[in-house]
Amino acid sequence: MLKRCLAVGTVMWCVGAACPAGETTWDRNAKWLQQQIEACQQGAGELPCRSFVPRALNQLFGIDEFCQSEACLQTHEVAAEIGKGGHWTSLGRASDQKVLTQAQEMATGGLPVIAVQAASSQGLVAIIMPGGPFPSQRWSRNVPLAVGTRADKPLDSVYARSLSFLFSEPEKVTLYAYK
Repeated sequence: MLKRCLAVGTVMWCVGAACPAGETTWDRNAKWLQQQIEACQQGAGELPCRSFVPRALNQLFGIDEFCQSEACLQTHEVAAEIGKGGHWTSLGRASDQKVLTQAQEMATGGLPVIAVQAASSQGLVAIIMPGGPFPSQRWSRNVPLAVGTRADKPLDSVYARSLSFLFSEPEKVTLYAYK
């Protein structure tokens, strides 16, 4: 818990003041990410909820494969595209502790990592955030932090919360890393 408080405190400090030269893309974009999550939770239109992941991947990592100019795929469309190959490689299911640990380590190392639950019209995608794993009673394993929106339940959108807050069934979630 102390690590989490320190990490969140550092991010909040970087938002309000000049950050040290070694700041990460996550530090530089913390305020933008939080604003997008809040906009989704407050029902500020479909854009913050439905196309959060493509816009966030572009903002954080310059990955623009899910956007054409201002138009971006919706989250369920991204979930469907990820499994087709391309720039993303599957790490495995979230029900495997080794996969969760690998995803967390890769994200902490600066790589883009996402969690995907594909479904025809209700697909869900979250971006794994850097930092240590946290115990999840719901999943009975240690899970990484994530940021993501829920178009079906906007109030359940999260910033820097355990991956298990977004997804209820780890066996239906696949983690992917950007090649």
